[in-house]
Amino acid sequence: MSKVCIGQIVNVHGIKGAVKIRPYLSDPADIGRFGPLSDKDGHQIFEVTVQSRKGDFVLASIKGITDRTTAEQIKGLNLYINRDQLPPQKDGFYYCDLVGMKVLENGKPFGTVLSVQNYGAGDVLDIKTVKGRVFTFDFSKATFPRVDVSAHEMDIVVPDGMEVTHED
Repeated sequence: MSKVCIGQIVNVHGIKGAVKIRPYLSDPADIGRFGPLSDKDGHQIFEVTVQSRKGDFVLASIKGITDRTTAEQIKGLNLYINRDQLPPQKDGFYYCDLVGMKVLENGKPFGTVLSVQNYGAGDVLDIKTVKGRVFTFDFSKATFPRVDVSAHEMDIVVPDGMEVTHED
């Protein structure tokens, strides 16, 4: 079962073990509604209770963590849920659905989506071509006019002026 990272513990707050979480969700407070969260491997389970929202972050308590020292030990930890816990998207998809997707150019294999990133200027896809080179493209309707989640493939139109060679 695939895991989806929905947040990261970025800091501790106070002396009673509260933590500051950066959720990767449209509504940061939703991080407390999925039930227990886990680490990437599913070995550690965390029952998160949101206490308050501070902008794009939430302050939360985690069951069993009652002091600052223990909370410090999980600082930097990513929090995961199983993919099937996410609600269905109407006429859409989650970015995690794109990773591993086949990319076609004019109906021919172009490559595979390695990752979806956002460095502050918008979403980008890292694509590994069939020849093994990695290119980064803005994730836009113009560049990716068709995304078919059920077929696990998308089309690419390489932007004018971008040099993408299929040679080694």
